[in-house]
Amino acid sequence: MSDISIPGVTGKVDTEKIINALMDVKRVPLEKMKEDVEEYKEQKSVWQDINRRLSSLDESAKKLFSFENPFNEKIAESSNENVLTALATREADEIERKIIVKQVASADRFMSKSLDKKFEVDAGIYEFRVGEKEVSIKFAGGNLKEFADAINKKSGGLLKAEVINDTKNTQVIIIEGGKTGSKNRVEFKGKSLEFGIKTGMLEVIKDPGTEISLASLTPETWETPLEEDLFSIKDNVLSLLPQAELKIPVKPALSINENMVLELDISIKELSDADLITITPPSGPDIPGSGDVTFEGITVKNEKSKALLPEWKPPSAPERIDDMNILFAGSGDKIIQFPAVDRGKANQTVTIPLGKLTDTVTSLLFRNKNTHREISISNIRIYDPTARGGYRPVNPITESNDAVIIMDGIKVVRDTNEIDDLIPGVTLNLISADERPVDLKVKRDIDSVMDSLITFVGNYNRLLTTVDILTRNDEEVVESIAFYTDEEKAKAKEQLGMLQGDVMLMQMKRKLQNIMMNPYKTGGDSDLRLLAQIGISSHAGKSGTVAAIDKTKLRGYLDIDEAKLGDFLSKHTDWVKDLFGMDTDGDFIVDSGVAYIIDQSVKPYTQTGGLLKVKFDTFDNKIAAKGKDIEEYNEYLEKYEASLRKKYITMEGLLEQLEKSSQTLENLNMRKDK
Repeated sequence: MSDISIPGVTGKVDTEKIINALMDVKRVPLEKMKEDVEEYKEQKSVWQDINRRLSSLDESAKKLFSFENPFNEKIAESSNENVLTALATREADEIERKIIVKQVASADRFMSKSLDKKFEVDAGIYEFRVGEKEVSIKFAGGNLKEFADAINKKSGGLLKAEVINDTKNTQVIIIEGGKTGSKNRVEFKGKSLEFGIKTGMLEVIKDPGTEISLASLTPETWETPLEEDLFSIKDNVLSLLPQAELKIPVKPALSINENMVLELDISIKELSDADLITITPPSGPDIPGSGDVTFEGITVKNEKSKALLPEWKPPSAPERIDDMNILFAGSGDKIIQFPAVDRGKANQTVTIPLGKLTDTVTSLLFRNKNTHREISISNIRIYDPTARGGYRPVNPITESNDAVIIMDGIKVVRDTNEIDDLIPGVTLNLISADERPVDLKVKRDIDSVMDSLITFVGNYNRLLTTVDILTRNDEEVVESIAFYTDEEKAKAKEQLGMLQGDVMLMQMKRKLQNIMMNPYKTGGDSDLRLLAQIGISSHAGKSGTVAAIDKTKLRGYLDIDEAKLGDFLSKHTDWVKDLFGMDTDGDFIVDSGVAYIIDQSVKPYTQTGGLLKVKFDTFDNKIAAKGKDIEEYNEYLEKYEASLRKKYITMEGLLEQLEKSSQTLENLNMRKDK
């Protein structure tokens, strides 16, 4: 009662302090209940972390034996990625190819002459043709930029246009086809043709070229007498036997512009010695009969005359001649020799840049000096590949051409630089032309396999580390973890021994360790049955001494000898694949292997309704129950505090009345004294 005072006699009562002190005592059970909730939440969080570790391990295990396992991944390597790159899918075979990129596919890209910045494009309908598709653009008139914008918006991607300021006061417009390949050439029609000529983008072709009809021309002697039994012309095909040569006049002579090419098909037939004319010994002189005599019915014939001939020696076989300089052209009195024909191809189309060699052609000349080859020539054309219906671009930046590659000696032509129908499962991307062959190699993606195995082992080690931290009360467990950050180590120390003695965790750990150590069937039989054979192992050190023992290995953590693993993968990828997942009974379903068994062992913990889900539900129920207790106790505390305040208010009222009574008595005493 030392805190109670009577006014005039004692002091006042500090009721608030008394109530708070009493409530603090009553709140002790509440704080304990809140601590229990936080402990349940922390334990649930720990089990959730275990669940995440198990799920990560399971996920990395499934990737090692599922349909999309990394062992089937392929990678394409190019010896020159500036010329050719490639992308391989899982379906690709392991192959090696030599590829020469003779020409990349390109689209028509035409540029105008320099135009004044005030240049205006007339209103009208501008028509183009891109390959087989028509493009019609209605333009209301305006400057070059507005015209280019109209092309870009209304051509559906078949055309592109760009305006560039080539000088401070002038500009050029560039019109480009939206697709590559010779079949996708850009043609200007109607109003657009007028625009092309007006802007200097196009000009009229004076001599578009011609197709040479062999059947309508008469061969003539070139340098040696014309031997008609050494050549023939049939169905517009000229055939030259060994040692044949001839000249075919071109009348009238053709004027050649700088873009023109000579194109023809050549067929080469290799001849054996048996196909050649066989030389036999001469028959000798023709000697008349020697006559006979008849007497009395008896005929006596003279002996046949004989001619003494020298011993015949067959002439030595003619020296084999290989000469693929077959094609020539006459330009007046001048003879132009074209490049030699490829002897390695039986059938080929030869294209010669004629316009870069001469400005006129008066004859075509052919010579077959080969002793063991028959040469056939057909489909001779001289033309301008830049021609667009009687017109040609004046300033072509690029022209529509097909991609041309030589793969293992075979010529391949496509209208795109992305070729996905040549090598199964491989897409080639052509970057630039180069006469030097590119080595393309499609092989297993060993790096992808290595990454997957490292991830798998890493997830396994992290799971075991988490289990060790939770079930052991030894700080050395944390200090020896090399891959933990300082923050992770601090948190781990707080969790040390939190689940010490948990039977489920200890059983799970032992089971996983056994799985990693057990032998499994593979295609390598005894040469590969254990993880340790590919460089994945848990060991105590090489020296065998106590000082050399790494205690982290004693806890079951795994190491990877990457050099050993990489070497094994490069030699026996399929065996390693079997080690992690294999169909042992031929039903096309994996039923064995490290990764498969890990997956089967982890499922009971992580699946819906599994052991860890039961754990989570238990903690949720405890948290909910304790939360209800806290709610009810808070209601009790509110009522208890209200009761206290009511009592102390009553007490304060009584004390106030007592104070007033004391004051009244004091006043009466003062009056008596007066």
